[in-house]
Amino acid sequence: MHRYVEYAPWIPQAFRFERWRGRKALEIGVGLGSDHYSLAMNAVDLTALDLSREHLRHATKHLRLFGYNTSGTLGDAERMPFATGSFDLVYSFGALHHTTNTEVAINEIERVLRPGGTALIALYHRDSFFFWFWTFCVGGLLKLGFLRKGWRQVLSEIERRSSGNTAVPLVKVYSRRQARKLFRNFDGVRVATHHVESSAIPGVGTWLEHRFGRAWLEEKFGFLGWYIVVEATKRAR
Repeated sequence: MHRYVEYAPWIPQAFRFERWRGRKALEIGVGLGSDHYSLAMNAVDLTALDLSREHLRHATKHLRLFGYNTSGTLGDAERMPFATGSFDLVYSFGALHHTTNTEVAINEIERVLRPGGTALIALYHRDSFFFWFWTFCVGGLLKLGFLRKGWRQVLSEIERRSSGNTAVPLVKVYSRRQARKLFRNFDGVRVATHHVESSAIPGVGTWLEHRFGRAWLEEKFGFLGWYIVVEATKRAR
């Protein structure tokens, strides 16, 4: 309910998980398994890849509570332990913009997909309300973040962390053009942007959402949304 109603109500329509019924799918960066569960509901033959043993444990348990299964694999998206042409779908939401070499990870996705298979990937969008106002203008300029902390730490603060946590996670943002370039070895690359929260629009966002609703915000301002969603097809050889 939190993910698909409160946080990102655009996800079910944008991803249409039901399209993958009966197909073999890999999710990279499975977390606690929210989207993995949505894929499992559609009878997908599932594999989960994650750097965290705890994520894999929780996601596997999550699915089992509802009678579904997944094959949990501990591993790195830049060096995936799967044979070439293993999957019909490779899905990843909000993970690959944290990898050291995102381009290498995308090339690995292309490798493990079967010819005609689909990559469905969500990345942080540079040209968004959230990035330019809250991260760049407020965090970087007004609060002197770029001067006091530097570019990487200002970007790292996009990720919410508990008080006292001094970690500086790697965070990258992409324009539509940069996202397309990452997938230049694919065919039929489709790029869309989503995720407009009222708090991202300074001054009037809350009023607009109250007056017209979240769906209206997404329809009118989705081009400035916080996520780029790329859907691309592996070339048939």
